[in-house]
Amino acid sequence: MSTTPDPPQGRRARAKAEKGARILAAAQRALESVGYDAMTMAQVAADADVATGTVFQYAATKPELLMMVTAQRWHDFPETVRAIPPTTPPAQAIRQALEPLLVSSLEHPATALWIARELLFGTPGPHRAEVVALVEALEAGIAGILDRAGGGARAETAARLLVSGTLVDANRTREGRADIDTVGERLEELIALVLAGATQERAAEPGDGA
Repeated sequence: MSTTPDPPQGRRARAKAEKGARILAAAQRALESVGYDAMTMAQVAADADVATGTVFQYAATKPELLMMVTAQRWHDFPETVRAIPPTTPPAQAIRQALEPLLVSSLEHPATALWIARELLFGTPGPHRAEVVALVEALEAGIAGILDRAGGGARAETAARLLVSGTLVDANRTREGRADIDTVGERLEELIALVLAGATQERAAEPGDGA
């Protein structure tokens, strides 16, 4: 076993990573215990045993802290899509691709609405950009499934509808406006509807030629 001391930059990088992990864990606990609205940066700092200013070094704003947590929760979404065998029937493949998003939204209902708001209207930041990239990768994977099923030019739009529709229905469930026991059935209905619309034969339009 090597007894050579770690170089200073190696120790600094490790210490920074350890602080980041503590801040991330503290933010997750705060979101679960008091919710996003009541969570404060000072509370997260105290729980992580760091100065409040240190938290701002990792997430410059409270929304960015939420996005930091979300990026960790959603990190495996693209890999989930890549792991789906290409021979899987389209509806089943799309369901498998969307399942982690639905489960995460239902497991963390208090933050689902805030996450959707940040994705739509949030101020740009590195953690938000990471979450946006994960969503875009999920949409691209679903668009690939739709394209193979004959979706063509409609595939990208249909994929966006499926992802946003999943988030909207999860929020309706959170608010009690939809039954949690039938959330899977509603997702399958959404998939069937969008899949049919994306893959149906395009009606001939004037000027297409015949």
